[in-house]
Amino acid sequence: MSNEFLSTYGGRNKNLPQTLTLDHVSPATRLLEKRRQMFEVQEALDAQKEEFARREDAFRRREEALRKKDLELQESLIKFNKFLQENESKRNRAIKRAADEKKQREMKETEITKLTRQYHEKMLEEKALKEQVLKNEKYQKFLMDVVEFVQGTSEDFPEVQDLLNRYNTLRVANEDLNKRQTNHDVENEEKRQQFAQFTKERANEVLNRNNEIATLQKNLEGHAMATLQAQYNVDSSISNMSDKVLQLGQMLASIENLLERFETQAKHMKRNKDTPKTFGDKADVSGSAEDLEREGKRAHEHLEDIAIYMIDYSSIVREWEAEITAGTQKQDF
Repeated sequence: MSNEFLSTYGGRNKNLPQTLTLDHVSPATRLLEKRRQMFEVQEALDAQKEEFARREDAFRRREEALRKKDLELQESLIKFNKFLQENESKRNRAIKRAADEKKQREMKETEITKLTRQYHEKMLEEKALKEQVLKNEKYQKFLMDVVEFVQGTSEDFPEVQDLLNRYNTLRVANEDLNKRQTNHDVENEEKRQQFAQFTKERANEVLNRNNEIATLQKNLEGHAMATLQAQYNVDSSISNMSDKVLQLGQMLASIENLLERFETQAKHMKRNKDTPKTFGDKADVSGSAEDLEREGKRAHEHLEDIAIYMIDYSSIVREWEAEITAGTQKQDF
């Protein structure tokens, strides 16, 4: 164990005695040898502790020196960073000031260019005004001559300004008259177009009314033709009705004549009548519908009587034929 400790931690283990072989010695000697080794190990341990303390002190001094240098380095770094920030701030301010100065310079240059252009324009305007003044001097002289001439005949225009005021008044009146003339022309044109439109609309309306009149006239003619056709149909119906009424009268008269002949020749009545029959009265078929209905019922009753008479006559004939047949058979026997 001591050998491993010494080999591990170093120190003065190279000066220690070699381990003795104690297999052939007594226990006491072996104990003394162990104590001696323990003292040596303790010495080596103390020496190692001193070495460690010395190294620890050296490391502590070195750490303090490194910490101090680190603090100095941090302070230097802070100062350098502050220096950089100040330089950056100064640089930004310088750039901003340069940009502002450049912008102001451009604005001043633009203003100078504008003022220069305005100056040239004013110079040209002044030159034009001078030329116009030179041109108008003759008119001024003419107006002065006119005023002097007028003053000899009238006192209405004692100054040139009065003459110009009169001219302006007449000019404004002329412009007003021209404007009114233009408005009247425009209004006249509008009225003319309105009249033309009105005339066109009225012509179209008259044409439409004429077309409606023609259509109504055509419809009237059609209705007149329909009326004539209806009148013709009514006349035809009346004529046919008259023929039918005549036929009906003839039929009723024939029925009455036939019944009268049956009854005058019959010897025995086969059926008692509740109402006595009258003969010789002709049926009246020219009356109303009630009269026709009444005559029809009367003719129906007459026909029933005639049918009864015919049945009786048929029975009589059959009986007579039977009697003749029976008599002929008896004669044959």
